[in-house]
Amino acid sequence: MEKKYPRFAYAQYATDIDYLCNSVINFNRLKRFGAKYDLVLIFPKAWDQEALQSANTREAKAIEKLRASDLNIVFRPFDILSTDKGDSTWRDSLTKFHAFALIEYTRILAFDSDSLVLNNMDFLFLAPDSPVAMPRAYWLTDGDHAAKQILGSHLMLIEPNTHRYKRIINEAIRSGDFDMEVLNELFEDSAMILPHRRLALLTGEFRNKHHHKYLAPDEDEEWNAIVEAGRAYLVHFSDWPLPKPWRSHTEAQWQAALPECPDIEKLDRPKCADRLVWTGFYNDYDTDKKAYCYLTNP
Repeated sequence: MEKKYPRFAYAQYATDIDYLCNSVINFNRLKRFGAKYDLVLIFPKAWDQEALQSANTREAKAIEKLRASDLNIVFRPFDILSTDKGDSTWRDSLTKFHAFALIEYTRILAFDSDSLVLNNMDFLFLAPDSPVAMPRAYWLTDGDHAAKQILGSHLMLIEPNTHRYKRIINEAIRSGDFDMEVLNELFEDSAMILPHRRLALLTGEFRNKHHHKYLAPDEDEEWNAIVEAGRAYLVHFSDWPLPKPWRSHTEAQWQAALPECPDIEKLDRPKCADRLVWTGFYNDYDTDKKAYCYLTNP
C-alpha cells in the first residue's frame, strides 16, 4: 500500500479587496520567515475568472494577477458565508469555516487576515492530533479566572473533515451567530487549547495598563513590550474604536489610541516601549502594503 505523507497548509480567507491585500501581505511574510508549507487562499467564487470567463471585476483581475505571481498560492473558491448580526466588519467572517473543507490536507493553520505574521509557525503542525485547536480568548477572562472558557477563533489549527465541515456550516446557518460563537458552541469542551501567549496577541494589549490576563498563568511577571513582541508569532489588529489599518482614520483617532508614554525609564527597554512596538506594527503593515499589494490593484 502506498504510504500517505501528511500535507500541511496555511489558509487565509478574503471576502473583499482589502482582506485580499492582507492575505497577500501575510503570505509574503510567511515566505520571508521560511514557512515551507502550502499557502491556500479561500475566496468568493464570483472572483474566479478561470471559472467565470465573463468576470471583469477588480477582484477577478487581482486573482488573475496572483495566479501569475511567484507566490504559488493554492486557490480555493467558495461561496461567502454571512450572518445578519452585528457590525458589517465581521459579517462575512463565517467564510473562514471553508478551511474545514480542505480535505486534501492533513492539517490547516487558518488565521484571520486582519493579523500580521511575526514569525515562522511551521512547528504548530506537529502539535498532538486534535480535530480543532484554538487559543483562549484571554481578553475575555473575568478577574483571575475565566467565568467561562471562551475559545478565540482568529487562529485555528484544524484537521479538515467533511462531516465536521457540514456540522459547522449547519450550526452557523441555524444560529446566525458569529464564527467565535459557533465554534464555542460546538468545540468548547473538546478543542485542544493552544497557548494564547505568543499566538493570540492583540495590538490592544500594548494600550492596556494591566497585563495579567495576557501573562497568565504568570500574572505577577513584569510586562515588557519589546520582549513580548519579539517572542510573538502573530499579532491581531484590535484597537477599536481606531479603525483597522487599511481603513482611514483621523489624527484625533490616532492620538487617542496611542499607548501611554510614562516618564519612568528602565534600563532594559527604550522609553515609550509600548508605543514604539504598537506603532511599529502599523508601520510594518503600511510598508508591506506598499511592497506587496500592487498585486491586488487593477
